[in-house]
Amino acid sequence: MSPKMLQRIALALVLALLVWGGLALGRRNRSDDTGALVLPALDPASVTEIALRKGTDTIVLSRQGAAWTVNGFPAAPQNVQTFLGAARDSSARSEVVAERPASHQRLGVDSATGRRLTMTAGTKAVLDLWLGNRGPDFEGFYVRPVGSDVAYLLRGRFAELTVQGVPEWRDKQIASFLPDSVGRVQIARGKTRWTLLRNGAAWKLAGGAADSTRVARFLAHLANLRAAGFPEPAELDSIHLQPPDRSLAVYSAGGHTLLALAFDSTRSGSYWVRSMPDGLVYRLDGPAAELATPAESTLRK
Repeated sequence: MSPKMLQRIALALVLALLVWGGLALGRRNRSDDTGALVLPALDPASVTEIALRKGTDTIVLSRQGAAWTVNGFPAAPQNVQTFLGAARDSSARSEVVAERPASHQRLGVDSATGRRLTMTAGTKAVLDLWLGNRGPDFEGFYVRPVGSDVAYLLRGRFAELTVQGVPEWRDKQIASFLPDSVGRVQIARGKTRWTLLRNGAAWKLAGGAADSTRVARFLAHLANLRAAGFPEPAELDSIHLQPPDRSLAVYSAGGHTLLALAFDSTRSGSYWVRSMPDGLVYRLDGPAAELATPAESTLRK
């Protein structure tokens, strides 16, 4: 074979390799372009509603001014902001797992078995996804944009936060006031009642002076009182507060009610606590309830 012929064959091989490499790179780039779920650049301040729906099981968070509610209950502001921040996290990992409707039911992202997440800004939906089953090794969730056949495996904090129930969204803060604003505290433990009164810079009880250090710790606990949880709807009928086992009322120096609670003890040692006048019911662990309604002797000098 002549040298000239060998050069032609070598040149043809080089050209073939270049064409093959270009096609492979093109396929890879197209795969990279479609291999990730791109969430919209949300403006948390513009979002007015977050809804998670599956059949009759519905969780709806609504913004009213600066405050949020979840199914009509006060929502924890920090939890909402964490969720909105996670939705903007560009480091969340995702990959295409299916592109045909035949796979949707298996992944749990069809309209019959999936949970639908809709985030709205005013009247405009800014995010609309079907949320499905957990991914391999319980990492991430399968998701599918509404109106698309492509399903993804989405990993990261945003995906994990979508499974929160109403109790996780609710605000556990029972009280929030400044201890220095308190002028009077009234507590009833069964038939025993006592009152703590501010006396200038000091505090007094019916039988004499109160220990200022102990009172300061007591008021600090009340001023940031948080619940351990909430009753299930079926448990509400078992809560008896007429009369309550204990009660607590905190008033400002001007006589305004800062906190009013009625307590119902449970067999487990915790307490159901109803806040007045809003009627919200919380669960307090036994030690927290004891600190909130202590015996009068614990505050004496």
